[in-house]
Amino acid sequence: MSNPLHNILFARLKTALPRLSVNPEASWKDSATAGTGSAPFFLIEPASVRELQTLLMVLREFPLSARPLGAGSNFIGSDRELSTVFLRLKTPAFSAVQQNGSLLECGAAIRLSLLANEAAKLGFGGLAPLCGIPGTLGGAVRMNAGANRAEISQFIQEMNGFHLADGSTYCWKKGDGGWAYRTSPVPQGVIITSVTLELPRVEAEPELELIRQEKERRAAVTPKGRSAGSTFRNPLPAIAGILLENAGCKNIRCGNVHVSGQHANWIITEPVDSPASEQDYLSVLMQMKQAVFRNHKINLQTELCFADTESERLVKNMDQKLNIVVLKGGTSSERDVSLISGAAVAEALRNAGHNVTEYDILKPEVTDDMRNADVVYPVLHGGFGEDGTLQKVMESENLKFVGCPSQACIDAMDKVISKQIMEKKNIRSPKYFVTDSAETPFPEEFGLPMIVKPPCEGSTFGLTLVESRDQWKGALELALKHDKCALVEEYIEGVEATVSILDGKAMPLVEIRYPGKLYDYDAKYTHALGETEYICPPTGISEAAQKEAQELSLAFYRAVGARDMLRVDVIIGKDDRVWVLEGNTLPGCTPSSLLPKAARAAGISFPEMCSSLAFAAANR
Repeated sequence: MSNPLHNILFARLKTALPRLSVNPEASWKDSATAGTGSAPFFLIEPASVRELQTLLMVLREFPLSARPLGAGSNFIGSDRELSTVFLRLKTPAFSAVQQNGSLLECGAAIRLSLLANEAAKLGFGGLAPLCGIPGTLGGAVRMNAGANRAEISQFIQEMNGFHLADGSTYCWKKGDGGWAYRTSPVPQGVIITSVTLELPRVEAEPELELIRQEKERRAAVTPKGRSAGSTFRNPLPAIAGILLENAGCKNIRCGNVHVSGQHANWIITEPVDSPASEQDYLSVLMQMKQAVFRNHKINLQTELCFADTESERLVKNMDQKLNIVVLKGGTSSERDVSLISGAAVAEALRNAGHNVTEYDILKPEVTDDMRNADVVYPVLHGGFGEDGTLQKVMESENLKFVGCPSQACIDAMDKVISKQIMEKKNIRSPKYFVTDSAETPFPEEFGLPMIVKPPCEGSTFGLTLVESRDQWKGALELALKHDKCALVEEYIEGVEATVSILDGKAMPLVEIRYPGKLYDYDAKYTHALGETEYICPPTGISEAAQKEAQELSLAFYRAVGARDMLRVDVIIGKDDRVWVLEGNTLPGCTPSSLLPKAARAAGISFPEMCSSLAFAAANR
């Protein structure tokens, strides 16, 4: 031992706890599944709660930090000796499983695979999806381990342990909250000793068979060799392994450490006599992060625990994070949709590794949060958020924001201006006229059916399909409730679709099949008449029409001076000709929205799309 404090601690522990298992020269090769780290470390293994409590009281005498190690299934050891001491709870005292009525009281040191078996034998199920996860129950709790759409947190009723700094007790009970994807409420300086689970009652034999099948499946897909398991968290809904593979990470190697050729999210340490170097491991990991960021603009977050906190700091400092303010809400008729869209964009940006503040904006003004942000990301539909008003205010203060400039928003939002631009640029669009009076005579030359709508509303508010003369005046009155004039448009019978433009590139078309006569608010959001189908790539549109739709949509994108993104609505008539209806400068980002669907079909995940747009704005 080169650390004098370790020598003193070793002697003190031998006096205070003579039966305590203490190894001041422990090896990472023998203590962590990855086997990385060439330096010895100080390992203490208490065998009972009383021994642990006494140990923590002794540790208070020393200026040394302590950390739980568990099974070391996601631990990366160090190449340098650390002052930190590591604690591993010994079995069997900390791995017992006892039934207490409808609950199971479990020691934190039990392996998840063994826990699943023991629970099944007692007639409790639910853990089969998790049984292939390596490591202990305590480690699973700390990381909120999950697999096959199940997470350990859904079963936890209570957790107990100790604060390592002062030996005080820690207790979490159901209802206290704090869980999220791969995140638990357990503070860093706490060691969990027991967990109470509430599991569904099952027949033992079928559950044991499910466990056996999951273990076999896991063994078949798990890369061979020493590893710490999955290296990075999934930036949902994207999958880390797919991002890494797309970024060409399978060929990364340094020393006897390399990325698995079977699964790009696994780093393998090859069997050698000496421990694998932590520096080699970090080199591979950092190259993986850099490749994904370079290709996808996503900062992957590790699922690893670094023995050396300096190594953890180096990895985190690689992140190219933006401070982003997401604007949502607004005051238009589309406020509710905007709130959902804004929350989805904020979550995607966080999953991409950014610092995000959500702001429910109620008037077009610039706040201090917006001024101090690297990027403002408006996710507003209709009203001042989409008609150019907010964009003009942000431009006046030289803010960097995602989306079209103010003039493009004005021109795209006003369907009459859009029609005039399309006429000038020879972009095919249904014929139209504009009126500001509900007393306007029925247009005999138009024929039936026809569309009447307000020019500056979104989400089809105020729109009517006029199929008889009796509907004419009511349609005008409805449109004029929403706007100062009404746009009357020729009805084109055919297949409706949308073309999304991202950074000047046309995405695959989304074909829209709705249950009613129109793609209206119900077809988009409420589905009272039935679910709308979104087919991407389309099955009911010819390749020639798809190509023409993309070309006309790009022409419209350029004609209005759009930037970053635009969604263009089109109809493919029975003669296979494409008609452009309108453009949307701030397309929806709800689960059913069309821009994310099109991007996904082009191989662009939602976090990647949102992050790329944010970086495009930041770099302007």
